[in-house]
Amino acid sequence: MVVAGADTPAEFALGSQTVQAQQDRAESQGKHPAEVPGTLSRGDASAEAGVAGPALQLNNFDVDAGIWQGSVLYLTKQSTQPVLQLQTVDGRVDKVQPFLLTELYGWACWRFNLEVKVQQQEQQVFYTINVDPFGHRYSFFVAGLAQTWHWGFHSCNGLSADGDHKKWGGPYEFVLWRDVMEQHGKQALHAMVGGGDQIYNDEVFSGPQMQEWLKSGRKGLGSVEWSDAMAEEAAHFYFTHYRQHWCSMHLSDALACIPQVMMWDDHDIFDGWGSYPRALLACSVFQGLFRTARQMYLLFQQQTTLERAASDNGMWGPFSEESPACLKAFSLLRMLGPTTCLVAPDSRAERTKKQIISEATYNQMFQLLHELPHSCRHVVVLLTVPIVFPALPGQEKVWRLLDNAKVGHIMSKTGMGQKIVDNFGEAKLLDDIIDHWDAGQHHGERHNLIARLQNLAKTKNVRVSFVGGDVHVAGVGRLYTQPKIHRLRYDHRFMPQIVSSAIVNAPPPPTFMKLLHNTNRSNLVLKPQTREKMVRVFAGRPTGDKLLAQRNWCEVREVPATTEQIAQLLENSSIEITADTPGCLIYSLRVEESGEGRRAPAGDLPVISQYDTGRLALNLQNNPDKFTS
Repeated sequence: MVVAGADTPAEFALGSQTVQAQQDRAESQGKHPAEVPGTLSRGDASAEAGVAGPALQLNNFDVDAGIWQGSVLYLTKQSTQPVLQLQTVDGRVDKVQPFLLTELYGWACWRFNLEVKVQQQEQQVFYTINVDPFGHRYSFFVAGLAQTWHWGFHSCNGLSADGDHKKWGGPYEFVLWRDVMEQHGKQALHAMVGGGDQIYNDEVFSGPQMQEWLKSGRKGLGSVEWSDAMAEEAAHFYFTHYRQHWCSMHLSDALACIPQVMMWDDHDIFDGWGSYPRALLACSVFQGLFRTARQMYLLFQQQTTLERAASDNGMWGPFSEESPACLKAFSLLRMLGPTTCLVAPDSRAERTKKQIISEATYNQMFQLLHELPHSCRHVVVLLTVPIVFPALPGQEKVWRLLDNAKVGHIMSKTGMGQKIVDNFGEAKLLDDIIDHWDAGQHHGERHNLIARLQNLAKTKNVRVSFVGGDVHVAGVGRLYTQPKIHRLRYDHRFMPQIVSSAIVNAPPPPTFMKLLHNTNRSNLVLKPQTREKMVRVFAGRPTGDKLLAQRNWCEVREVPATTEQIAQLLENSSIEITADTPGCLIYSLRVEESGEGRRAPAGDLPVISQYDTGRLALNLQNNPDKFTS
């Protein structure tokens, strides 16, 4: 998102070298630069322009009706209502009127609803906004009815407050988004999925009101009431931070040209939300911060409001006890073409130390999944924290130790403990441990989710896979039947976990990676038939490396398949699964080379290594007639 205003930092402008290279490529293809993804030569935002945007969102793909639905968020400082002009491949031009979501700090926040009739082949759709002072003609691509989707996944789209900003920030901060745009220019991305921490809002506690509250001490934090001054400070921080972050170099191009799907995690609120003690989560100030973070999350990441979330975006979840007309959680289901479903249950809004997702949300999710269209072959489950990942050694003992109030008090009184205890008197490691599915208090919930997904895979004949982020590494895990079935295509319990994190944030230190590698063992998850493990996919790396501590994002392709091809695969078990095998979903991790002598100079394209994580074959237990082209 590009922002034009007096408070817009100059470094948010798209670099001239990048623009020139993109323009040269566009001209060589015989196209106007603004008609090619990633060629929005915006230059420095002028103070008098007073606009922010656009940001494009995917809302729905109606398989039966052949309709693509999306929306655009656009902010203006003018009182004049903007108009969006949409031009499709058949030459049709529609003028789209927006509706006003809200007005904050002199900015009007508009949402345009878009609807495109899907053609047999891919189409490039153009749009302009009449008040855009730069006169840009934006475009995005809608996959054809006979085409499988090309999409991406990312997470952790920001730098932690205590990270090395000199090494990872500045001109290096959003370089992987430049790689996203390069790939989009070669083969259009039909969607980009954000798997949590799209923004790091931890600095909300740096304001004077929050600093004063923190002085209350652990026992006094819960007795302070949320004040109007606190609400104003927090709202101004969240709104300004989102507005500036959304206009960052390269990221802003992707937001304008690639339809986005986003699900929040803790840093979209603040670090560790949901994993603090119940009394702290329920206190007035924490609840006030959560309500403010929720408002801005819905505005910038979902382009809606609390009151409109269910109707605008088809979001679902239990309804709030305080406001029966408003959702309590904000889960998503999106068809990425006729054959792949992405489901993203909200794992933050209802989270406590003992629960990740409520039973009511699970029940709604599985009802929707069992009603998927007949054409669906793949179900991709977005869990912001990976469900298959190495456990820390002695995790339960560490958790019990750090959860001891007396130990926390003692550590807070020693100089050595200041690096261990956070602002709230809680151990810093504790929220990270409790966040993970492998934490003892989440074992039952994890087992139930896996068992219900196995039943879905068996009854619906779909292949289930997971995507997740949070942990700042790249890797692949899997669930599978024990004893192992030789041909995984016939194993309904085979569910890969793609871990892709972070696209911006810094990777963990070598000592932590050594710890993870040393604890990376195969384990039984559901006795006696389901086992889990991490797998080796990084060719050319040391044989023990199943995780890479380097920034990355994941590119996803699906190989088209006809009914006859599926039947052939079912009948002939000797057919090897390759990159061309019909129906396969192919996950590729694109990893930044950032080691000594391998990192690209600031301003250049990042040096990328691409790792094919394997071909995810269909679930071919029975009923080949189910898989229609």
